[in-house]
Amino acid sequence: MSNPIAWLAELFEGAVQSLFEATGNYGWAIIVFSVILRILIAPTQHMQIASSKRLREVEPLRKAIEKRYKGNPKRIQEETMRLYREYNISPLAGCLPMLLQIPIIWAFFIALRTFEYQGDAGFLWIEHLGQPDPWILPIIAGVTTFLQAKVTMPASSGDSPQQATQQTFLYVMPLFIVWVSRQFPAGLALYWVVSNIVSILQQLIFPAGGRDEPREAVS
Repeated sequence: MSNPIAWLAELFEGAVQSLFEATGNYGWAIIVFSVILRILIAPTQHMQIASSKRLREVEPLRKAIEKRYKGNPKRIQEETMRLYREYNISPLAGCLPMLLQIPIIWAFFIALRTFEYQGDAGFLWIEHLGQPDPWILPIIAGVTTFLQAKVTMPASSGDSPQQATQQTFLYVMPLFIVWVSRQFPAGLALYWVVSNIVSILQQLIFPAGGRDEPREAVS
């Protein structure tokens, strides 16, 4: 065991192989494992989305603080932290879940990228999951990435740099995923598609965040 990521990757490889022996198909093995993996990390994603939503909900109040105490950075920081405490918001809550997910997702990425198929690696129209699929799967990966970002992105009104960044991400990221999916083994693109679909269903069935509206003014 050289490092935790390598250990996880080896564990995931064994799991995919075991699922292949159970299902008789590597495509279904990857799908089943992707669903299981996504369900396991779903609580952290839910926390991340909920935290991001709450931050967006209090953004008008935070801007009001900046406007009211302009030129006094220390007071702005104090009032902002008081605001976050009042609405039970932790700025780090949106980052920690992602930090927990990254090693798991990266390990599965390594496992599929270097996976040694020991049987028929064809699935549907894909001749070999260890080779890139030219267009169909990458396009599906791009479309599901767009939909996943769309359903998890908090609704907003008005123009702001943050909103502009989100809109850019909404359209640029799917194109990037299409390009990446055409370079890497189809098994990775299949994982990405399944992961997106599960994430979309999770957000539609169990929306993150509450509906309480923050006050309109800062005392």
